[in-house]
Amino acid sequence: MNDLTQLKKALDMASGGALQQPLVDRVLQELIEVNNPLRANLPRKPGSGSDWILNQRTSRGAGGAFVNDTDEPVETQASYVQKKFPYKTIIQRGKVTRKLQAVGKSLLDIEAEEVDSALQAVRDAEEDAIINGDSTVNPKQFNGLRKLIAGGQVVVAGANGAPLSLDLLDSAIDLNRGNPGMLIMSKKANRKLNSLLQAQQRFVDTMEVKGGFRVQVYNGIPIFRSIFISDTQTQGTSNAASDILVLDASAVWIGELTPLRMVRLAQKSSQFSEFDIFEDETLVLANDIKASRLAGVLL
Repeated sequence: MNDLTQLKKALDMASGGALQQPLVDRVLQELIEVNNPLRANLPRKPGSGSDWILNQRTSRGAGGAFVNDTDEPVETQASYVQKKFPYKTIIQRGKVTRKLQAVGKSLLDIEAEEVDSALQAVRDAEEDAIINGDSTVNPKQFNGLRKLIAGGQVVVAGANGAPLSLDLLDSAIDLNRGNPGMLIMSKKANRKLNSLLQAQQRFVDTMEVKGGFRVQVYNGIPIFRSIFISDTQTQGTSNAASDILVLDASAVWIGELTPLRMVRLAQKSSQFSEFDIFEDETLVLANDIKASRLAGVLL
């Protein structure tokens, strides 16, 4: 059963009443991950309230020490700061017109195509925010990885950028003090990485990740490509720079207040019917030292 057929079947069943709505939502949550390994592999956790709130440790206090058998141990206490990640709403409204039905397509066929299109719009808006979200520029958006990753966790290739090299990438990976399990880069950066590996006669390995996707790996770390990582970023005098994100997925996740849903709206015109697809969520970075970034690489 292809994607649209599966969607049409769910929409048809949902026409019978609200009891079938969870079926539609479940199908949508499956379909949005089709051809989207990044969404499928970034953890998602249920949330509550207006923000995802956590206490992040900023220091461990003094380290352990050797003592004599009569010494009193020195008490140490870690330091914590409360961090809030506000939930934001991503929504896309779709419309099914009377005229489209008049040209010969069934209502169900048209609705399925429009829902699929709206679903892609929500998916793209989410991925763009995961990479580039900046609530100071757009308060309706959650902060993305480029905003959340601390300055001390960034390897800058050069004041005016520098060509991508394996040494630079290794430095960014080493800066991540967790267990790096995701590399996120542009398609062009991935091609450049492959050329560097081939020049050293190193194998380009692959592995299967969640969702059944087969992706390339570098030093055992899966690579996820995103069209929302720009290759025309400014670094000093260069406007042809890109960056690569290194994540420990145990410390980065999507907090979901409202998982992906579809709601058919009350019809208010003879010319069209409408629906909304939406989700309330935020991006959480639970531990600063478990995310790093290589910035200013020229491809």
